[in-house]
Amino acid sequence: FAAAFQRCAAGARWGPRCWRCPLCRPRGSSCGRPPAGAGAMVPGVRVHGASIVDKEVALDEQFRPVPVPNLLGVPLVYKKQSGTGGDDTNIRSNVIVRFMADPDDGLAPIDWQYGGAAKGPAPPVVLARKDALPFSQQEWDTLDEYMATWLDALSEAEDDRLEVSQRMLTPQAFQAYVDEQRELRPCAFLSLRFPLGSIVLAEGLSVSELNGKEGEVVQYSRDRVGVRYPDRDAIGLKPERLTIVRAPVAVELAAEAAPSPEAKRRRQRDLQRQEAMAISKRFVECLHEDTFPEMGDLHLFGVGSHYHSRSQEVLAVWQGAAKHGDLTAEQLGEALEKGELRGFFEDTCRKLAATRTPNSTYANELIKNNFAAVEWDDL
Repeated sequence: FAAAFQRCAAGARWGPRCWRCPLCRPRGSSCGRPPAGAGAMVPGVRVHGASIVDKEVALDEQFRPVPVPNLLGVPLVYKKQSGTGGDDTNIRSNVIVRFMADPDDGLAPIDWQYGGAAKGPAPPVVLARKDALPFSQQEWDTLDEYMATWLDALSEAEDDRLEVSQRMLTPQAFQAYVDEQRELRPCAFLSLRFPLGSIVLAEGLSVSELNGKEGEVVQYSRDRVGVRYPDRDAIGLKPERLTIVRAPVAVELAAEAAPSPEAKRRRQRDLQRQEAMAISKRFVECLHEDTFPEMGDLHLFGVGSHYHSRSQEVLAVWQGAAKHGDLTAEQLGEALEKGELRGFFEDTCRKLAATRTPNSTYANELIKNNFAAVEWDDL
């Protein structure tokens, strides 16, 4: 199997292709990263319909990040493959759609809405980690179930949907979930359970002199942890045999560090912006789909007035601007975040009034009445 050996990115002699050979797996040393250069093969998965299988993936510049896993601290990227991947007439489930959910609202973007007669089944998709650490079917299952739990919590929440995402879509929350699942999926996310640089103890090894001896975690495969001992090359060990003794210094310092007041303020501003964008996106989608906006959002957009006809006029102006192409969720979200939505609406109303579109009559009526009885709330 010597022909399969490569130099990894750190110049060591154990490349990821060696992980595929059970004879070579206990030998050599490596940083766990793939050989340098575009198209390096890394352990990932292929998803098609309801099928998820482990696959060696060639990373290149065409890969794009998967939103929710990246918020959870897993730098997962994807690439759609060309064609249908073979006979897809029996595909009834496209599991990749939910996996691509938008963190703001839990819905997959329109270009991921596969299924049905209109778009048909999703094409095959390959996924891998941008940092070239292994990604496996077990890890897909763990992420998929965690995202399902998050989506269930979102659907049950009413006015606290943002709080649900803020609480659940964090590396710390996902780390806790991985720890809870370690007996069910012992090989999932080994890099979270045994960070690089950790010191571990092994028990029950056939190599008896290593039992009870401290070693350093230096790499991973899909189902083993690479541990290096003094005067010995790294050896791939089952995670069930290992107990972590000391976390690496960087992890310990990160756990002890408290965010500064400025960092907290930046985080609060970022969360407020996310909330404004999520609400605005939801509102604009309702305008395009001719559905009534969510009740909790109405006062933010001036549609909650007790004067019923005035509310209808305001909603008609928003809808006319959205369908006329002069209103985007991004513009709306920015004005909502800054507390400038009233002025933004009045400017939008005047622009619409100057057109000959059907809803311009509502805009002119509001202007004639100097926007009287229009009520506004801030975030």
